[in-house]
Amino acid sequence: MTIQAHMFWHGDPPRRLERLAIRSVLAQGYALTIWTYTPQPNLPSGVTTADAAAILPRSALFTNRRVSIASFADWFRYIVLSRHGGLWTDSDVIALRPAAALPAQKFLVTQRAWFHRRLRPRGWTTTLNNNVIFNPTPTKGDVIDLALAVAERFPKDAIDWGELGPDLLTALTRLHPAHGYAIMPPRFANPIGYWESPEALLRPNPPRLPPESAFLHAYGEMWRRAGISPDAPFPPGSLLATLATRFGEPNP
Repeated sequence: MTIQAHMFWHGDPPRRLERLAIRSVLAQGYALTIWTYTPQPNLPSGVTTADAAAILPRSALFTNRRVSIASFADWFRYIVLSRHGGLWTDSDVIALRPAAALPAQKFLVTQRAWFHRRLRPRGWTTTLNNNVIFNPTPTKGDVIDLALAVAERFPKDAIDWGELGPDLLTALTRLHPAHGYAIMPPRFANPIGYWESPEALLRPNPPRLPPESAFLHAYGEMWRRAGISPDAPFPPGSLLATLATRFGEPNP
């Protein structure tokens, strides 16, 4: 059975990093739909595009306190997965294993993160991340449906980074421990920490990924903060250069 995968893209055409992610999902045997408000004529062959306005009107677009549409994309994915089901994968996530090897059970993924909020000691913790979600059978009252209900009502002019994504999913799974989703360890979809990106992905002596890694999150936001273009060629010998060769993404 073919697994339907979904992405969201807004604005200018995808850069080298996002094209690599798209090619990897297609190469691993997923049927990929990219939801977008604007025509994207130069996407890799095999992609299906869909009008994002069928999910949310373009007038609903908003930016969070970091002037990013990431929080809008959080809301958007909960609607897509509640209506259509399937696999959600962010546009900076590279698929490493075939779709046929995906766990049959619905799942959420985790990451390692530095906890720095008040009222709790600082230190490393494990949180959910919504960069990869598998929700093959949408159900009223499941975690994704609950996340959608919160996202719809959350005041959009007050959203900070992560509040509709990792923070929300982590809170909901703790409040609802009988949620029925497998919780995958960080090495499954986020084997490289956000604090290591993009340096670990671009250096000539690349890190070894755990064999159980099904996805690689490149943490595109960290590229932006580092001032590194996702469209720049991947350095020879780097992990991303190797993956570009593997999945047929030109890398001059």
